[in-house]
Amino acid sequence: MPSVPSDLYHVIADPTRRQLLTHLAEGEYAVGDLVDALDVSQPTVSKHLRVLREASLVSIRAQGQRRFYSLEPEGLREVLDWLGTFVPAPAEPSAAVGQVGEEHDDAAQRGALAARRQHGVGRSLEQVTERAQEIIDRFAKQRFGRRR
Repeated sequence: MPSVPSDLYHVIADPTRRQLLTHLAEGEYAVGDLVDALDVSQPTVSKHLRVLREASLVSIRAQGQRRFYSLEPEGLREVLDWLGTFVPAPAEPSAAVGQVGEEHDDAAQRGALAARRQHGVGRSLEQVTERAQEIIDRFAKQRFGRRR
């Protein structure tokens, strides 16, 4: 089973940082745009972006006085791999579905693949966040140890 450094869990545990990651999954943003999108102060956004940058989850690009941030999806790969151990594998497609899939032309397949790549990181992050919340909720309901 893959392991993930505990500090990475701490980084993505914060709701503001998860909101930042969700926005950055859509593309590159300037700090001011993220401040407006999250409706929090600029120092708060900058603090959380610094934490995300130190965890290699976002990268920064300077252009004049402005700083642009973008998601580094490989930083989340460890988390996705670990959470994948809790998600059941998809069912095998039937033979009929396979035949229909083979009849699509190459252009349609390339287009679908490009669309999945473009939206895959954001959707994967949403799926991971939802699944992580389900796991957290389930464990929060359980009581550990003996009551006296």
